[in-house]
Amino acid sequence: MAKQKLTPEEKAQRKADRKAKFKAMNEKNGTRWQAVKYLLCTASAGIIQFVSFTIMTYAFAKLDWGTINFITEMKKTTFVATTVALALSVLWNFTLNRKFTFKSAKNVPVAMALAFLFYVPFYPFQTWYVHSVSTALGGKEWASLIAEATVMLINGVLEFCWQKFVIYRKSANTAAHKEAAPEIEHIKNSGVSVEDVTSLDDTDTITKG
Repeated sequence: MAKQKLTPEEKAQRKADRKAKFKAMNEKNGTRWQAVKYLLCTASAGIIQFVSFTIMTYAFAKLDWGTINFITEMKKTTFVATTVALALSVLWNFTLNRKFTFKSAKNVPVAMALAFLFYVPFYPFQTWYVHSVSTALGGKEWASLIAEATVMLINGVLEFCWQKFVIYRKSANTAAHKEAAPEIEHIKNSGVSVEDVTSLDDTDTITKG
């Protein structure tokens, strides 16, 4: 039985239906997929934070740098370990999520400033939390690791909400559009409309008269 040849109108309708179906599916699963990618990126950042914190905790174990009053009184070694580990994690997490999770073309200094704004209240909370929990558990090195691990989970959930609904609320998935802009401009300059290009099948070609 010969395959029925579709008319141009039918081809256009099928392509429009596929695009509409894909768009609906993407909107439905967009947040879920973003959460998965964010989890993977944040897990790698969490490994960096936890490993660096662990190394510094045991490296500083026999040092006596005194105490520091920041939100609460704590050992300077704990303060330094918490701060450095968090800074490394934030830089890694911000870079990966901006590029791979949210695919944003948002101005980097602006996005980084908003990311920093999140830590204005959270950094003091994390510092207090790690000290308080580790002290409550006996103040040993393993207690500090438990405190660090649990506060990282809290940080991951809150920061995802902050990045999705504040930092990249209007700029998610704009990097691809930015990369495609020169190609679209080239098409326009060639005398062929973008609509003509997007309506063609893969086997079609464009010739300029």
